[in-house]
Amino acid sequence: MDPALLARLLAGGRVAIGLALFVAPRQAARRWIGDEVDRAGTRMALRGLGARDVALGVGLLAALEDGSATDRWLEAGAVADLADAWAVLLARDERPTDVVVATLGVAGGAAALGLWLRRRLPVTAA
Repeated sequence: MDPALLARLLAGGRVAIGLALFVAPRQAARRWIGDEVDRAGTRMALRGLGARDVALGVGLLAALEDGSATDRWLEAGAVADLADAWAVLLARDERPTDVVVATLGVAGGAAALGLWLRRRLPVTAA
C-alpha cells in the first residue's frame, strides 16, 4: 500500500478521534475511562487530549500536502501514542482487561505505523 495514503489515513483517524474527544468526551470515552468521564476535570483533560490529536493530525496532513517535515509530525504522533500506551499500562490494575488490550492495540499500532511510515516517506527540509 502507498505510504502517503497510509499516512493520510493515520492523520484522518487521529483528527476524527480528537474531534470526538473534544466535542463529546462523555460519549467518546465512557468505555475507555469509565464513570470518571462524568467528572468535569476528566472531561477537561479529554478535551485537551482531543485537541492534541486534532493538531497532530492536521499538522501531518499539511506536511503531506506541501512535502515538508512529515518525519517530524510522524515522530510527534508516535511519541503521543506511546505515551497513551504507557498511561494505560500504568492504570491496568484499575481498568478492564479488554480496555487495556484495545488501548495498547490502537495506541501501539498507531505508534508502530507512524514510525514505519517515517522511514518510508521522503524527508524534505521544513
